[in-house]
Amino acid sequence: MYRVTIPETPLAGVGRSERPAHASFYAVAGRFICVRADDAEAARLFRSYFAGWHVSALEGGACAEPDVTIFAGSGAVPAAPRGLDEFETAGGGVCHTDGQSYFFESNGSAVRVAAESPRRVEVWIGSSAAARERAALARLIFDASMTALRRCGLFELHGAGLVEPVSGEGFLIVGPSGSGKSTLATQLANAGWRYLSDDSLLLYESGAQVEARALRRQFAVAEPTIAAGVLGGFEDRLSEPAPFDPLKRRFEPQEIFPERFAESTVPRAIFFPTVTREPSSSARRLSQAETMRQLLRMCPWACYDKPSATAHLGVLAGLARQAAGYELRACTDLIGDAAHASAFVYACTRGEGQ
Repeated sequence: MYRVTIPETPLAGVGRSERPAHASFYAVAGRFICVRADDAEAARLFRSYFAGWHVSALEGGACAEPDVTIFAGSGAVPAAPRGLDEFETAGGGVCHTDGQSYFFESNGSAVRVAAESPRRVEVWIGSSAAARERAALARLIFDASMTALRRCGLFELHGAGLVEPVSGEGFLIVGPSGSGKSTLATQLANAGWRYLSDDSLLLYESGAQVEARALRRQFAVAEPTIAAGVLGGFEDRLSEPAPFDPLKRRFEPQEIFPERFAESTVPRAIFFPTVTREPSSSARRLSQAETMRQLLRMCPWACYDKPSATAHLGVLAGLARQAAGYELRACTDLIGDAAHASAFVYACTRGEGQ
């Protein structure tokens, strides 16, 4: 358990008000997070996004000593400290770090962790139109929150998590947007598998094992997936496309697949899918080194965020040793037939269907 006492002081440069900050407390995987905001709007933003994750809100300020605290507010965004290594990230931001300090700027907003306060994540929400655009705000809240969780030994993974109903084994489906994660996860849930998430997971060490934990609550599926009948007639439960993600529609999985939610699992297999136009799907077993390379490709913050990199890389290496990796070339035969998708994925881990 990580513990640190956070002083009751305002975030320098973020808020100038004398009134107390808005504070919210959350628990996830045995860690405690405090969010302190200088203004009501910043507080609302964090509450809104945390409500969409499998994170428990603590009532009445129950956590006196959080493991990490996020200080957020509006105001003049500071310049990046001098003398740090600088490189661009895949999402268009710029990361500055020297292995101890961390400063990330994107769309006129910034996230900072100073070397002397590694459990204090400072967030400045810029005032420009670009900074206040909905997608930019969503990305900032996510980046700041994941920066905080990495300080607690929780590391995000862009992947789906499921539990096979007969063996009880944990399966991960890991890949970029458009690789078929949500489609395959929805298919398997429709076939009776338990689900964690279709897109966002947290990895962490639990004893000698690496566990995966659910993060995002909703599933998001594209129109071709919906047209293929993957939802089994529950298309009326879908939301309208969100402005920041117009290609996908969301649904609450517990409404369609009741009593199948699994909070966490110990992964035993990882699939890295690619959608193809080949006549039938196929899978190839990966070596441990190949599996690690694939995980690194999907976890760039293991390199970007140098202060937390050693622990992050250690968790990824443990996962690559623990779980068998598979390159999956997914074709249309896996879409629209939940039973076939379930049998195919499970057979791959038993040396069949490759």
